[in-house]
Amino acid sequence: MEVAYDGTDFSGWQVQPDSITVQQVLEEKLGIIYANQLIHTDSSGRTDAGVHAIGQTVTFRAPGRPIVQDWKLYKALNRMLPQTLRIREVMEVDEKFHARFSAVGKAYTYVINRGLPSPFSDRWSWNISDFSDLCELRKAADCLTGVHDFSSFTVDRKEIDDAVRTIYRIEIHEFGDLVCMTFVGDGFLYKMIRSLMGTLAFVGTGKVKAVEVKDILESRKRTSAYDTAPAQGLFLMKVFYDDKSMKKFKLEKPPFWA
Repeated sequence: MEVAYDGTDFSGWQVQPDSITVQQVLEEKLGIIYANQLIHTDSSGRTDAGVHAIGQTVTFRAPGRPIVQDWKLYKALNRMLPQTLRIREVMEVDEKFHARFSAVGKAYTYVINRGLPSPFSDRWSWNISDFSDLCELRKAADCLTGVHDFSSFTVDRKEIDDAVRTIYRIEIHEFGDLVCMTFVGDGFLYKMIRSLMGTLAFVGTGKVKAVEVKDILESRKRTSAYDTAPAQGLFLMKVFYDDKSMKKFKLEKPPFWA
């Protein structure tokens, strides 16, 4: 399934005690549809509390009975789920397919709002009124593109064995007061995009130069980078399972206009 959700009122994707999460709500409704049987879902990755998704991939193994056709499952789930959690597509896949391990890449978009604070857009963007130095921002994006050790832009955890990731491209789009930065890569470390945006926010406001971003990256120390950006601006846009679709992906409009 391809799933979209507004992460504002969810405590992330993964089931947690005494919290409302996307996985918990989805599995609960699937259990009802499948005659109160226990259903376990797998996703392409665990989004944090407050992070949104336009194209999260979710799989589960359907019980032998009852048999529920794809289109019926699609309609039933969207009827039962809250408006902040929607099913975009349902399709049967091969048993060998895995939502996470079959993926070849992902696209995330982070949204900056340069306009006035709004009770609507503030759910889905980070409000920075003076985020205007896009020329220097593009230079910084070039420094981050390619194969790098991104230790400086993830949580400082000793259990990370390999912090090397590939960012294929970083695109910057303006839609009125909104600036959308889209990151397409083979995979991303825990809080990597938000850590990057925490530093790039200073570039966009003219406080940090691109060469300093390069120095932070090469230091491989989390303490060299700036604070992590807030969750509400981040969207998981798409999970890719072939190189062709990843190369074709392009942001046409802000995520919450979708």
